[in-house]
Amino acid sequence: MQHAANWPLWAVAIQDSALGLVIRQSTWLYPAGNVLHVLGVALLVGSILALDFRLLGFGRKLMPAEAASRYLTPFAVAGVVLLVPGGLTLFIADAGPLAANEIFKMKLLLVTFGFGNAVLFRALWGSKLKDWDRARPAFGRVQAMVSVAVWLSVPALGRLIAYF
Repeated sequence: MQHAANWPLWAVAIQDSALGLVIRQSTWLYPAGNVLHVLGVALLVGSILALDFRLLGFGRKLMPAEAASRYLTPFAVAGVVLLVPGGLTLFIADAGPLAANEIFKMKLLLVTFGFGNAVLFRALWGSKLKDWDRARPAFGRVQAMVSVAVWLSVPALGRLIAYF
């Protein structure tokens, strides 16, 4: 872990705020934030991976790609709704060392890239999902493979933060 002298001042201010103190001293706030974050990550990553694997050709006979997208997207959105406040709670309580942690920074970079990839995918292919199984575009498949790698890496990095 980085020494406090290496922590960004803005992060130390957040951590040392009244809210940071309340979160750290509360019996329930930090654990609740942790549970919300884990449940949110499970919903987000699970639904994204299920959709990505469907887009890569798995389960074609079970559900069309467009139906899979309609079905799974609300679960991904619910995951974000849970994980953001949970993650903010965890960050506020320990902002100094987290803001200096290279693994944490890499996780945030991958999250940003993952969401960017998802937005680009929707823009390029969202209206073409009904024909996906007849003509799966090569770049769309590459995006799905990249998405799998990114969204498997994000929770792995999240777990590694505690060790580095």
